[in-house]
Amino acid sequence: MRWLGAQLMLTSLVAADLLLSQPPPNASGKVLWNATWTDQLKHDLLMKYDKFARPAEHSNVTEVKFQLVIKHVEVDEVRSLMVVNAWSSFSWIDEKLKWNDSDYGGITKIYVGDHEIWQPDVVLYNSALGNSVDHYGNTHCIVYMDGSVIWVPPSQFSVYCDINLRKWPYDTHSCKLYFGSWVYDGEQIYLKRPEHKKNSDGDMEMDPCEWKVLSVEEFEHKKYYTCCSEPYYNIEVLITVERRSPAYIGVVFTPAFVCVVLTLLVFWLPPSASEKFLLSGITSVIICMFLAYFSQRLPVMGAHTPLIVEFYAYNLVLVCLSVVVSVVSVSLSRRARTRPVPWAISRILNSRLAFFLGLGDTKNTFVTMYPRQDGEELHERSLVDRGRTESVDTTSQQSLNCSRDWILLATAMDRLIFFLYLAIFIFIASVFYLS
Repeated sequence: MRWLGAQLMLTSLVAADLLLSQPPPNASGKVLWNATWTDQLKHDLLMKYDKFARPAEHSNVTEVKFQLVIKHVEVDEVRSLMVVNAWSSFSWIDEKLKWNDSDYGGITKIYVGDHEIWQPDVVLYNSALGNSVDHYGNTHCIVYMDGSVIWVPPSQFSVYCDINLRKWPYDTHSCKLYFGSWVYDGEQIYLKRPEHKKNSDGDMEMDPCEWKVLSVEEFEHKKYYTCCSEPYYNIEVLITVERRSPAYIGVVFTPAFVCVVLTLLVFWLPPSASEKFLLSGITSVIICMFLAYFSQRLPVMGAHTPLIVEFYAYNLVLVCLSVVVSVVSVSLSRRARTRPVPWAISRILNSRLAFFLGLGDTKNTFVTMYPRQDGEELHERSLVDRGRTESVDTTSQQSLNCSRDWILLATAMDRLIFFLYLAIFIFIASVFYLS
């Protein structure tokens, strides 16, 4: 009887425990929570799951397929750094995450957190962030009934590049990113590209940015190290970008064209004009302002000096030389000359070359300012002073002829320097364009 009583008491305690473990009903009498097929499946799969152990036998290789979808690219010229925002796609087979869909209500896939299952330790080998290897965002993984896992986290990679600003602002840069497993060798993880993946010409759905992706090329490499006999697989991603630079036409190139025009206009002013120095000074100030802007905007890289910087520097040198030419020109045109121009030079100034240099207007202007005194004017003078007057007039006329020839020489020198400068600017522009 005592045994029977103990049995009845034990049965009562078990029944009470079952009643207390039931979830409380709501107002309508329905149970608030029941375990779903997904809960049951995740419980069975992850109850004894070790996310730090590779989900395969030690003798088997886990194939990990990896690819990038570029979404945004930023290039920091000062730090020689490229920052890539992308979607990283991983897929592999997890032998521990397989089930029969008929045992779990027809479920063929589930979603699990990235912290719940094993993930390949694929990192960027040439990262510019030092000891930080956490490139990926926290997103869920998709697990299918055959054990295949897909993980597509948003990612950010920073890598140092050899930035060549020679053609700035129409520069193009190529940077290499090397991805591979940090711990596992090639006998444990085989990192590869998807079979259908082809090298693309950039993603047309990229976020708006200053840079246009010209191409994204991926290459598989198998490398051996001196420390180990096992191979290590890595994937090289070569990204080529080009700067979108329509705004630089108005900011950089239009002022460059204006500086060239101002430099050339100096040689078309009259030889004795003081405005030559004012115009050259204004041009030099503008060029110095742009050189100061470039020194703040661009990094100091001795091996890759931008062509546009060299153009402004050459223009500044030419402006300084034009000031020297203006000093000589003003000196020749303003100083009183009693010595005539050498005969050879005078002959050249009165040849057909004068027509091509535009010296005819200078001659006409000089004749208008200092007209020759003809014979009738001399005849009207008194007979007493006629001899002395003719002598003075002849001396004055010779002085005017000498002054006219020296002014023509100064003008011819300005025009010759103009054509020389024009040829230099055309040559520099052609070299820059062909480069």
